[in-house]
Amino acid sequence: MIDKVTKRTVKYPEGKFPDIIYPPEYEPFRYAIGKKGKNPFVAIGMNPSAAREETSDRTINRIIHIGEILGYDGWIAFNLYPERATKAANLDDYKEELASNNIRIIEKYLIENKITEIYGAWGDLHFETLKKGKEKVIELLKKLDIKVFYFGTLTKQGNPRHPIQRQEKWEISVANKKYIDF
Repeated sequence: MIDKVTKRTVKYPEGKFPDIIYPPEYEPFRYAIGKKGKNPFVAIGMNPSAAREETSDRTINRIIHIGEILGYDGWIAFNLYPERATKAANLDDYKEELASNNIRIIEKYLIENKITEIYGAWGDLHFETLKKGKEKVIELLKKLDIKVFYFGTLTKQGNPRHPIQRQEKWEISVANKKYIDF
């Protein structure tokens, strides 16, 4: 159901409210949001938008849904860059401190949870802030030997499509995972 105030927020699916939110208080940036599990579904999107502790957004709900289909018992969403913006055009200039904190938090989680693959969910990047964030994230994933999977086709720029894209219908299953070669 759409929240009448912002029209960008929706309810979390039953039992899927986050118990990981970093930072826990609302800030103009967010490094992580998710629900603990023994086998967490890890997604990396573009940048955080409307999801908060009480209300989700379409992207997060789609990530949760994909994780459920694939058999994961938890979920967590990180981003290429942690600044909140419902429209990427509104992002500020790239800040190295924010980007470095983002990488440290992602790295810690991936190592602690023995993650070997993540779902790429960022789509095409039209702004330098996001492109620089992607460079740092890809460097980290290569360092940790973590694979990036997607469904459907890559964009013309070679990126995994955003989870709420409308260009094609996906068959979401373990057998239909495709991997990006960086």
